[in-house]
Amino acid sequence: MRKNRVWVLPGMGADSRIFKSIQFPWDATYLEWIMPEEKESIASYSERLLSHHPISKDDLIFGYSLGGIVAQDWASRHEVKKVVLLNSLHYSVPLRAQYRRLAAMGVLNWTPDESIRRLIFFMARLNTEGSRNFELVLEMMEQFPPEYYHWVLEAVLQWDAPTPKCEVISIGGSADLVFPESNIPQPHYVLEGATHLSFLSHGKEISALLKEKVDSVL
Repeated sequence: MRKNRVWVLPGMGADSRIFKSIQFPWDATYLEWIMPEEKESIASYSERLLSHHPISKDDLIFGYSLGGIVAQDWASRHEVKKVVLLNSLHYSVPLRAQYRRLAAMGVLNWTPDESIRRLIFFMARLNTEGSRNFELVLEMMEQFPPEYYHWVLEAVLQWDAPTPKCEVISIGGSADLVFPESNIPQPHYVLEGATHLSFLSHGKEISALLKEKVDSVL
């Protein structure tokens, strides 16, 4: 029997380099983002991104942040063994009230793309201790134009959160202000003290959870 395979999706504006401190107990294929089409939905985007890969019903999809949202959406229409989230929005948990108010007010309709990108970068700096690795993440995020970040926020705010066909396992940070870990159903594991950028600070703990908790139930 072949070893379990995992398809790995990064977060908004990032690429596979953010996972250098995480060891997966399965054969890993790291996927990179493609540019979205104008006004494209998460469902359409996930199909364009994932459907041409040979993902089988015995595989896992691991998604960090935006990657977890895309993974769950795709898994609502295609069979995989499990979806594993890291600091992501679980399909069964509503968006925070602040985010819902932004969507209802239509703020993104009149906010310039560059202003949205500057806000995202500012919030990242505000909630993370400075380090060389963090600066590399910001440099990585410069590869995408401002309209990409506008699309991400709009698409996530409008995501209809369909139910995946498989079990969803979530790993969250106790200090994550973007997607707080409270109210997420089991199986769910908490990284104490981890912010939204848990891959910078908790790589060993994440690797251990994947091997000792997730791999053990496959």
